[in-house]
Amino acid sequence: MFASDQYELLDFGGGRKLERFDTEVLDRPSPAAEDLAVDEPALWATASARFDVAGKGKGQWNPSDLSRPGDKEPWSVGHGASRLIMGLNAAGNVGVFPEQAGNWDWIADQVGQCRKGLSSRKPRVLNLFAYTGGATLAAAAAGAEVVHVDSSGPTVAWAKNNAEVSAMADLPIRWIVDDAIRFVARESRRGNHYDGIIADPPTYGHGPKGKAFKFGQHVGELMELCAALLGEERESGRFLLFSCHAPNFGPDDAMSTVASVLPDSDHTHMTGRALVLQTADGRKLAAGVSARWSAPGVRKVST
Repeated sequence: MFASDQYELLDFGGGRKLERFDTEVLDRPSPAAEDLAVDEPALWATASARFDVAGKGKGQWNPSDLSRPGDKEPWSVGHGASRLIMGLNAAGNVGVFPEQAGNWDWIADQVGQCRKGLSSRKPRVLNLFAYTGGATLAAAAAGAEVVHVDSSGPTVAWAKNNAEVSAMADLPIRWIVDDAIRFVARESRRGNHYDGIIADPPTYGHGPKGKAFKFGQHVGELMELCAALLGEERESGRFLLFSCHAPNFGPDDAMSTVASVLPDSDHTHMTGRALVLQTADGRKLAAGVSARWSAPGVRKVST
């Protein structure tokens, strides 16, 4: 999780959430808070900026002067060894999905487990729909070689900048602008394999050449291709993290999606969980779901 001085969910309700990122307080839409009541009305007046949707998924920040121009330090939040630069975009995103922080910690732990079974190379991790690189940096800092794939060139550039400000620019990370399904299909044809795969597909999105990704239509194909890239059991452990924010899609659905493409085994472990944001007094706001799958490496026994 984020340290409380870096991120805090202050309040939510009426279809919105109030969050503090470092010293900046942001007021943004939140469909999960649509039928909930605001708990601390006075807090909302402290917002540095508010995002309102104007139509077709686009909107406007008011005020929108948090880019820290001139010689001011970039606005960022820290998690572990990573610094993640913040920004306000036209879709209401800010460069960080704070509900993913617990998953980043799990990824780092899984990379550590993989390293125990490898003597001649680093674990290889593939991060799909990788956004601004929180998971990428967590894996790389833990000792993995990472392939970071996102369909947006500006977002990949943002992730590379995060690596630079985190003093991780020299770590083994490949930055790729590509459609996720096309990329994993090519990797499968090439016979490439990974020790860990991270996939956080959108409900709806577009590849760099305009190809649409529709969650209900394409997630099964995506996960089948991901399973193929994990290959057979090897000396190294393997892991897969699948997360999403699709409406009416719960933890059991996430686990079923993963279980349908990965073989059952006594040597594997999978958990599904709701992703939540939580206020200091314990109120929870739904923020998606994830499924975590891991398989320990096969240890060679001397005869």
